[in-house]
Amino acid sequence: MPHAQHDDEDTNTAAGDSSITMTSVPVTVVTDSLEKPSLDDRDYRVIRLGNELEALLVHDPETDKASAALDVNVGNFSDESDIPGMAHAVEHLLFMGTKKFPIENEYGQYLSANSGSSNAYTGPTSTNYFFDISAKPDNDQDPSDTNPSPLREALDRFAQFFIEPLFLPETLDRELKAVDSENKKNLQNDTWRLHQLEKSLSNPNHPFCHFSTGNFEVLKTLPEARGINVRDKFIEFHDRHYSANRMKLVVLGREPLDVLQKWVSELFSLVVNKNLPPNRWPGELPFRETDLGMQCFAKPVMDSRELNLYFPFIDEELMFATQPSRYISHLIGHEGPGSIMSYIKSKGWANGLSAGAYPVCPGTPGIFDVQVRLTEEGLKNYPEIVKIFFQYIALLRESPPQEWIFQEQKGMADVDFKFKQKTPASRFTSRIM
Repeated sequence: MPHAQHDDEDTNTAAGDSSITMTSVPVTVVTDSLEKPSLDDRDYRVIRLGNELEALLVHDPETDKASAALDVNVGNFSDESDIPGMAHAVEHLLFMGTKKFPIENEYGQYLSANSGSSNAYTGPTSTNYFFDISAKPDNDQDPSDTNPSPLREALDRFAQFFIEPLFLPETLDRELKAVDSENKKNLQNDTWRLHQLEKSLSNPNHPFCHFSTGNFEVLKTLPEARGINVRDKFIEFHDRHYSANRMKLVVLGREPLDVLQKWVSELFSLVVNKNLPPNRWPGELPFRETDLGMQCFAKPVMDSRELNLYFPFIDEELMFATQPSRYISHLIGHEGPGSIMSYIKSKGWANGLSAGAYPVCPGTPGIFDVQVRLTEEGLKNYPEIVKIFFQYIALLRESPPQEWIFQEQKGMADVDFKFKQKTPASRFTSRIM
């Protein structure tokens, strides 16, 4: 596999959008000044490598755990229709050895030996890999380039997943059985079951309808019966979709930002940039008009009663500054006098209500979901609750958005951000992207 050339020497960086060039490895500092909460003592810097991989570097002088996470813009929406779960299978197999570190699960063993752990998850449009590890060197001194913490070696192993993974044949069946076990566990999860029901009712021409987890049958048994070498398929998937320009990296440690930048540029500049376009799914809608206006009943595994209302919603990808769904969900989910919840609770029909929008994929409408936790009486009277909901929506449509409500939400969000507590290292790195 072709590699970019790199040099171990870096140069000092300056604030602003400036370029630093190691031998054949340019690094652009996008910014080292980010707005942050008042209680946040971390320092931040955003850089872009010559292969277009972008990284957020975080210096935390007090953290006990260092961490890194890498998010790739490919997920289960990119699965081949006849092998559902491909993206998830690749996520599992990537951990099992690389050309530089060929011993199976050497990465996991190194993390465990240094009080660390790792995990990953596959979403519709992205796959996220992350780990944490002890933030201090063995000598318990402040970490530096010459006195590194275990983070340096962990990053080396981590980067190789995206450079030269081996997809070891001897690990294939075991990892696909792990995927199968994950799917069987999900079968007893009501949240997962309802989501799968929702997907099964969607447009069959849109990838939202996919069975995304996969199991041993669809990932191994059935493809091999058709003469398909599934290991070759997984390698092909990785080669086709994994590219530096589709990746975002976050690294958090006690090391100074300049040291973290040096390590990231040395290790991740080797990830090949295939100049792939961002993954988007324009054209087909997740829910066509013929897929709407449907009522379904589902028997839960647990003893629970719930009413769910789903609606197509606008694509908020480019509306991050305004987020109109938050205004609507605030009003629908409000529990004060005159609210939906206040009324149906007074009738003894419900003990909880939540509402909010979530994206399906870039370029297509999202979904607005209303969940009502019902009492036994509420289950009997669910048609009345639906009627009350639509009456409330009609009431909202009669008046324009209110400035005072927006300002109230804005003020609360400002306070929440200003006094936000630091989150644990791996939770921060894996969720900020």
